[in-house]
Amino acid sequence: MIVDRGQTRWAIGTAVGALVALAAYISYAVLSPNGARGGSVMGLLFASLGTGVIVFECILGLRKRYPASPLGRMKTWMRAHVWLGLLSFLLILMHSGFRWGHGLAGLLMWMFVVIVVSGIFGVALQNYIPRRMTELVGRETIFEQIPTVIRVLRSEADERVEFVTADLGLEDEEEEFVRAGGVKQYFDPAQKKSAAEKTQAVVEKRKTSPQIEVEEGARAALRAHYLQEIRPFLTDKPAASSRKLLGGRELVAAYFGHLRTIMPVAAHDVLRDLEEISEERRQLLVQRRLHLWLHTWLFAHVPLSFAFLVLIAVHAVLSLRY
Repeated sequence: MIVDRGQTRWAIGTAVGALVALAAYISYAVLSPNGARGGSVMGLLFASLGTGVIVFECILGLRKRYPASPLGRMKTWMRAHVWLGLLSFLLILMHSGFRWGHGLAGLLMWMFVVIVVSGIFGVALQNYIPRRMTELVGRETIFEQIPTVIRVLRSEADERVEFVTADLGLEDEEEEFVRAGGVKQYFDPAQKKSAAEKTQAVVEKRKTSPQIEVEEGARAALRAHYLQEIRPFLTDKPAASSRKLLGGRELVAAYFGHLRTIMPVAAHDVLRDLEEISEERRQLLVQRRLHLWLHTWLFAHVPLSFAFLVLIAVHAVLSLRY
């Protein structure tokens, strides 16, 4: 959820609700002979209101499963989730008379604190990381498609290098993938067969003999650099040594700048393509890291929220029984 001017009404509404609840609590605490108690009528009222909000908070996960539901826009649900969640913490504190409690009650309060703090942390990440990703990742892609994009980049890099080195002796990728532009549709089987034959002819020609003539020493050097340093970086999970070599924008530029000084001019176009491919792979590393940061907090927030709801029910039953 992005915090912007659209949140003003929710912030004001939450503040007004908090002030009304505090006024009611102060009146109740002052007028009550025994002070504020969780088992009093007002204490149970605050508990009911707070628990009702918590139940609503947990329903958000179910609401996300039905984005086309007529029960309000998802943006409205998210705003209500954040602001009412903050209000529910105050309601639960008023239920307890602003006492932390012991045993199960104390555990519930600590869990609630962690849930609220993790939620605030998540909102902060949602406002920071997308902006940061825009700054760092110029070629952002759909997160789930990153492995496919990496395979495409690796295949394109193999082709570029083979124009200089001929066949690299690499095994073909077993998993098929669709290149940018999608799949071309053929209505005539003969046309499709002809296109496949032409493609195969280009591949065989590239693998049989170099299409860009350079000295044998330069050809061997490019092959060694590519197979030992560049191609290992173009994998789904590059090793630490590869990330150390090409994991930064300046590192990529410096690496290929060095290669251009030792390689003949005829290979510079291939090196420029490899540099662009490596830079795109580096940006995918950044995107994956930021995406994980953006969602990792949910692994604490969501399970704790549902566990908290179950323990609230246990707490209510034990309190009313004893």
